[in-house]
Amino acid sequence: MSMPRILFVDDEPHILDGLRRSLRTKRNEWDMSFAPGGEPALEILAERPYDVVVSDMRMPGMDGAQLLTRISQIHPGTARVVLSGHTEREAAIRAAVAGHRFLSKPSDAGAVIDVIGQLIVRTSPAHGERSRRIAGAVRVLPALPQQDAELAGLLGAAEVDYDRLVDAVVQHIGLSAKLLQLSNSGFFGPRPKNASIAAVISAMGIMTIKDLVSAGSAHWEPATWHPAADASVRSVWRHAVATMLLVEQVASPAHRPHAQAAAMLQDVGRLSAIGAPHETLDAPGDPAGTDCAGVPFRDIGVELLHLWGLPSPVVTAVAERDLPHEPAESGLGVAGALRVAHLLVQQTDSRDPADGQHDDELARLLSHPQLAARGVDWRQTACAASARAAQHLES
Repeated sequence: MSMPRILFVDDEPHILDGLRRSLRTKRNEWDMSFAPGGEPALEILAERPYDVVVSDMRMPGMDGAQLLTRISQIHPGTARVVLSGHTEREAAIRAAVAGHRFLSKPSDAGAVIDVIGQLIVRTSPAHGERSRRIAGAVRVLPALPQQDAELAGLLGAAEVDYDRLVDAVVQHIGLSAKLLQLSNSGFFGPRPKNASIAAVISAMGIMTIKDLVSAGSAHWEPATWHPAADASVRSVWRHAVATMLLVEQVASPAHRPHAQAAAMLQDVGRLSAIGAPHETLDAPGDPAGTDCAGVPFRDIGVELLHLWGLPSPVVTAVAERDLPHEPAESGLGVAGALRVAHLLVQQTDSRDPADGQHDDELARLLSHPQLAARGVDWRQTACAASARAAQHLES
C-alpha cells in the first residue's frame, strides 16, 4: 500500500521548515509535501491526490478558507485541517465552514500527528474512498425552511429570547453538528468532553451563533436538492427530534448529552447525500432510498462525523444504531440508549420509513434493569415524544 499523502500549506517559510523538522519521525510513514501558498498547493494537488491538507488561515492572495473551500469542490476526498494562530471568533467561524479539524499555532508535533493519524483512517471498510468523497464534499446540511426563518427572527430581535433560541438551535441538525465540531476543536479553549448541545450553546455565546449562521449563508453554496428532498428532510427531522426527546429519558444522566447528540445526528448520512453537490457523486442520492452512489447512508454519516471530530461515543452510537444490541447488565451506554429510543420511535408516527419494527429485540431491551426498574410505560412515552416532534414540525 502507498503511504498516506499529506500536504502542508503556509506562506511563512520558517513555519514549513519547522513542520519538516518536527515531523521527521513520520518520513517513513507519510509522503509529505510543502506548499508556500494557496495557488502552489492547488498545483500540487492537480498532480496527484492527497489524503490530508493542513493549511494556515491567513495567507496573502488566496487565504486558507478560500483554499480549503476550493479543495472541497475539486478534491472532496481530501480531509481539510486548519492551522491558525488567530483564535478570534471570526477566524474560527470561517474555519468551521471551510475545514474539518482545527489546530492552533503553535501546535506541538504530537497534536499534529494525532489529528492527521485520525484523518488518514476511513471508517467504512467496504466503501472507504467513496464514503470519504461524498462526506468530504458536504458544504451544507439541508434544513427545514421554518427552522431557518425562526433562527433569523430570533437572532434579529432587539432582545434575544435565549430559551427559545436554545430550543431552535438544539433542533437544527446542521447547526448543532457545527457547534459540536467547534466545541471539540480547541479554538475556543478547553471544553467539557461530555457537554450537551445546550451547554455548548451557552459556552459559545449568542454572537458565535449569529456569526455561524451568517457564515453558513455566505460561504456554503446551495446545492440542487433531489426532488424528494423536502419530504425526506421533514421525515429525518421528525424522527431525530422524537428520538432525542425520548432518549433524554432513556439514557442515564452520564450518557445523556452524547445520546441526545447521537439522536439528532443519527441520519446525517441521508442529509449529507442530499447536500453533497451532484458533480462529486457517481450518481445522485435518492433521499427516499438507502444509499448514495452505492454507499449506505449510514457509512456516509459516520465518515462525516469522523471528519468533523465529534466525540467517539456519538460516532459509535450512530454507526451501531441499526445493529441488534446486547447491552451489559450494568447499563445501556450511549449506543444502547439510542438503539432503544430508535426502536420505540419506530412504533410511532415518527418512524424512520427506511427501517422496520423489531418487536422481539425491543421487548428484550425494555426488560433491561436500567429501564424495567423505572416503572415507565415506554411505548406511551414514545408516542408522547412523537406527538411533540410533530407539534414542533407544524409550529
